[in-house]
Amino acid sequence: MDKDKNVEMNNELPDLLNYALEYAKSINSAASNSIFYNPIWQNELLKNINMSPAKYDRKTVEELISNPKSNEKALRDLAQYLENYIMQFNRLVHHYGSILTFDYFIEPTNADAEDMKSKAFKKSYQKVCDWLDSLNPKMAFPQITKMCILEDAKFYYVREVNDKTMLQEMPSAYCKIVNKTELGYQYAFNMYYFMQMGVNIDDYAPEFAQYYLDFIDGTDKNKGYMYWVTLDPSKAFVFKFDENRAGQTPPLMGLFVDSVEIAAYKNLLKTKTQLEVWKIILNKIPLHKDEKNGNKKDNFAIAADTAGKFSSLMQSTMPEGVKVVTTPLDSETIDFSDSQGKNDIVGIGQQHFYESSGTSPVLFGEKKSNGVGIKASIQTDENYVLHMYRIFERFVNFKLREVSGRFRFKITFPDITRFNQKDKLDAYIQAAQYGFPRLLVAASLGLTPSQLVNLTNFENSLNLDSIMKPLLSAHTQSGKDKSGAPKKSDITDDGQKTIDNGSNLDGMRT
Repeated sequence: MDKDKNVEMNNELPDLLNYALEYAKSINSAASNSIFYNPIWQNELLKNINMSPAKYDRKTVEELISNPKSNEKALRDLAQYLENYIMQFNRLVHHYGSILTFDYFIEPTNADAEDMKSKAFKKSYQKVCDWLDSLNPKMAFPQITKMCILEDAKFYYVREVNDKTMLQEMPSAYCKIVNKTELGYQYAFNMYYFMQMGVNIDDYAPEFAQYYLDFIDGTDKNKGYMYWVTLDPSKAFVFKFDENRAGQTPPLMGLFVDSVEIAAYKNLLKTKTQLEVWKIILNKIPLHKDEKNGNKKDNFAIAADTAGKFSSLMQSTMPEGVKVVTTPLDSETIDFSDSQGKNDIVGIGQQHFYESSGTSPVLFGEKKSNGVGIKASIQTDENYVLHMYRIFERFVNFKLREVSGRFRFKITFPDITRFNQKDKLDAYIQAAQYGFPRLLVAASLGLTPSQLVNLTNFENSLNLDSIMKPLLSAHTQSGKDKSGAPKKSDITDDGQKTIDNGSNLDGMRT
């Protein structure tokens, strides 16, 4: 019986596929009509590329983390929610995402000293500089890094538009990692994305129009399964924080539970604050005492309606947060000011959060400070993200091979961060004094290769040495015959011996 059903379904499958394709064609034809253009749809589609936050309770968060392989989208959406709602998580994401400066220098790889004098070499070098200037790594790459810190993998497509190189962000929900190449991971794109109302395929690279026509016509089914198209890895790049696994697991996933707890502690603090101002006043209804005849059960001295009226009157005059209760038991005033022994409930959550992250809370406003501990924490944070330099180098160097022509160049992002920038500059200046390349000094100053050449040539053309004179002061002025400290005429024998032996110089050398 089951076998017959399977045969019947297999026979119907081609008809179902044809129906789906015909439906897609009709939708596409209708959507191309100008009356369907709606800026609101386009705005929603743009926001959906990287905005789909979702909130989950602690139990659900633990379940998602326990099985990240099957919950990639949910974890990505949760990371976005935590970035929006938990400021500590938000600042940590921006902290890691902004550590790298993306200062760089470029160097030739297949040219000798004679080649470098040729016009062809200089032309290739200029092409490389122009391409890098149009890409603007110092602006584009920190944004990508921040998104990788948040979600792990981000999908981009390289486009050349009006002599500008841009990385177009692709909607993560319609991208799937399918392979790993020498350029990193390769991904496939779901062409159903272009079936949505408001999506303009002209906003994407021209080849997507052909992919879409193939999908609509169903003429080239070998390029992908159903509506998935595997994109060319030389144009479609995956920037991934953790390249050891194809699965998309947010780097800060281990902090999700602690982040959710901060929100829970905020609610506890609110409840605690409310309890501290609440009070309950208990009124006692007195009983008749008749020792001669013995006690009588429920022998109240005040009638029930009278007690109720007075109780209501008292309640009407009480401020908010005070409750009046009438009872035959002993009277007592109850408050909740000692309902929680810990005064800094939210502080407990923050402490757990930063202990789990390994990042010093001093960087985010904590009053306690320890110079040695802060420096070690910063170095740990730097090491956590420095590997992203190598990922971006791989991408840029591949594209430079397409740009430079005969002569090849490669880019290097030195391990410069916003925290070690001054130390790197001092080290590179000291090295340059001994003949090492000055390009490292320029990179540590934040100058691109184009800026270095242009500024140097510009300053030389202005002849600034003859125009700009240093300010003179009493400390910089000196007479021809009065340089140095005044000589003493009354030098002692021991002093003269010290001068003759050069003992003071030995002390200076040590």
